[in-house]
Amino acid sequence: MPDLLILENELVLLIQERLLETTPDFSAASNLYDAGLDSMALMQLLLLLEEKYGVMLPDTDLSKENFSTTHHLASLLQKRLSNS
Repeated sequence: MPDLLILENELVLLIQERLLETTPDFSAASNLYDAGLDSMALMQLLLLLEEKYGVMLPDTDLSKENFSTTHHLASLLQKRLSNS
């Protein structure tokens, strides 16, 4: 099972470098919607997750709560990666 802290750090970097223009204090606890996550960015994020981790999230995982913070997303990703 991938380490949650490592996943959080990787996702924070991925989001900062390839998806959203974030503030310097952006962290795993930061609200992704406040940082600019919208429907278009969400689709790009799903593609980035598939590219980096080889995982496609089912529609049932696409909830506002699961994408509210990088921490929540890392937890979801950890579960999906451990099941594959």
